Amino acid sequence: MKTQLACRCWPLLLAAALLLPLAASAQTPLGQPSLDEAKVQIWCATARYVYADAGRPQLQRSLRCEGGNLQALAASLRPDSLRIYSVLYAPIEAKGRIYKGLKDNPARLTALVKAIIGKLKASPARQRDPARLAGLQTLEKKLTDYVQTGLPPTDPAPAPQAAADAGSGAGPAEAAEASATVPAPSPRAPVTAEPLLDRFFAPLALILSILSLVLYGMLRLSLNRTLRELRRPASSPSQELTAAQRQQVEEVVARRVAEALPAAPAGPPAE
Repeated sequence: MKTQLACRCWPLLLAAALLLPLAASAQTPLGQPSLDEAKVQIWCATARYVYADAGRPQLQRSLRCEGGNLQALAASLRPDSLRIYSVLYAPIEAKGRIYKGLKDNPARLTALVKAIIGKLKASPARQRDPARLAGLQTLEKKLTDYVQTGLPPTDPAPAPQAAADAGSGAGPAEAAEASATVPAPSPRAPVTAEPLLDRFFAPLALILSILSLVLYGMLRLSLNRTLRELRRPASSPSQELTAAQRQQVEEVVARRVAEALPAAPAGPPAE
């Protein structure tokens, strides 16, 4: 009986013996992360902070922070619209200059945290915004505590979104936020509505003025024709007019023409 039980159990014991080293190597003890695992935790916390600070928390879903794979995390940062990879990750992590001469992991991680906070703190907009600066100080404390304890940092509370400083003097990290900020449209100057009466009577006054000129010209031609007929020599001495009579006739005609002309319409009011 004991022999049969042993025969049945030894395959299970053998499988457990083979899987135990694999499980131990797949996950490091809590509080003792490897260098790459620690870098992944630091960069993920930094990316979450930048997304929240810029008002784009939905971008956190694209981060690949599981498994401690630094290359997978870097790949998830590349399509980021805030350009965290090109503005922060590549200058600091990809070049690796900050790690030269450092012999242990705590020193390397401390240098990484210092470089990240220094880049983010170089933003003039954050320096002018106490709320955003406080959020960055919270991130710095969480990352520093993680380097000392090895316990994964919790996500920092998102700071209120502020307009990124896209002008001159913006820090290198601020350029990433400026690319995602949509500038507000410039306000249009108020347009003064033209009074309805002016828009209606201005063309009408112009038309009446033209008609008055045409009528005056026609009356003037008629007057000239009448005067020419009066000045013609009469066919008989009884029909001939004296100079005084012709002057009286001209005055009467001129007065009748003046009475027939309509009063000149008033032009549009001066602006």
